[in-house]
Amino acid sequence: MMSIGKHVFGKCLFSIMALSVFTACPSEKGIKIPPGGKAKGRILTVDNSGDAGYHVSMDLDTEDRAHLVYFDKAGGVLKYVRQTSAGFTTEIVDDMCKRCLFATIRISNNNEPHVAYYRDANQTLTYAYKDGGEWKKESIEWGRLTGMGVQLLFDDAGRLHALYYSGDGYLKHAWRTENKLRNLKKNRKTKKALKTEQPKGIWGSERLDKANGSEKVQICFTKQPSGRFAASYFSWSGLSSELRVALEGEDGKWKTQVVSKKDNPGKSSALFFDRNGEMKLIFREARKDRLSSAELTEDGTWKVTPLVEDAYNMSLDVDGVFNVLLAYEKMDGPDARYGQLRMVTRMDWAWHDYEIDKEKGSGSYLAAALTTVGQPIIAYFSESSKSLKLFVGQ
Repeated sequence: MMSIGKHVFGKCLFSIMALSVFTACPSEKGIKIPPGGKAKGRILTVDNSGDAGYHVSMDLDTEDRAHLVYFDKAGGVLKYVRQTSAGFTTEIVDDMCKRCLFATIRISNNNEPHVAYYRDANQTLTYAYKDGGEWKKESIEWGRLTGMGVQLLFDDAGRLHALYYSGDGYLKHAWRTENKLRNLKKNRKTKKALKTEQPKGIWGSERLDKANGSEKVQICFTKQPSGRFAASYFSWSGLSSELRVALEGEDGKWKTQVVSKKDNPGKSSALFFDRNGEMKLIFREARKDRLSSAELTEDGTWKVTPLVEDAYNMSLDVDGVFNVLLAYEKMDGPDARYGQLRMVTRMDWAWHDYEIDKEKGSGSYLAAALTTVGQPIIAYFSESSKSLKLFVGQ
């Protein structure tokens, strides 16, 4: 969803005018958020075809309708779902990918879907888009498991960019440009046009940082107040990891910084900017199984504050009037397959922690967004029912 005052992160939207959103009721042990009981809203079943909803990603269009992309493991296909007034319409994006991993979706200003994912069949990070009612595909980069954590983002000129890990241990930034060789070529012998279809776009890329990803990593790709790009991500080595941020300068060069090394941070992270242009982060500390916030202090160091205990993964959205939505899976023991879906919200400056779905394994894959009127929308996979669901809050 694109709107005035918003910047896009993965499936989360962050306002550059947002306040310092995690400073209410702080303590040495963290921020105290009162329980809100059962969240008001509806839980809709999107896909119960057998084992569908892995790597679910969501974006909202200009009319606040949800668009989803995810892997149907039982069918071995990548699916795209669009919410309509009558329910949901489903299309197959790729039926030959073998495993369709790391799926992500971005909706353009004209409400067209743009998808990136890893095709295990040819070990290629792939871009898919609609053209004439059909799904067209372009290769972004080849390499085993290239595309971990992939996120898409349009720049101010409407050009599409991607951020992802390559299989050889780098965080990369890629961009799409027009393929000038798309015109029909002439055969030198026959002088006849050859009708071999050329892709509309081609992708260039650059190495942003030496960093190792993972199959379930959740990184952030957003914009600075200047319009230049920004990212939060992690790099792991053995039993430890680092949470890092990267900022693109006016010269197009990237500068990186370590935010935290404590308690294996950063496998899930979200970066945004407050109304003063200062960076804020929300991220998971794996060793503590909790979500924490981080902000840059005047002396250039990062202050980390615990936020939510016993949390597995997360998806965050901050809208243009400073409402906050943080969806997460509440751990119930060490196995995330038995967790429960909850959300923390700040609406009209009041914080609450709500129960959404107590079914075991709800939220092992999830994506969240706020509508233009502050309505929470959360797409999530249920391990118990092996189905994809959509929570539509009030």
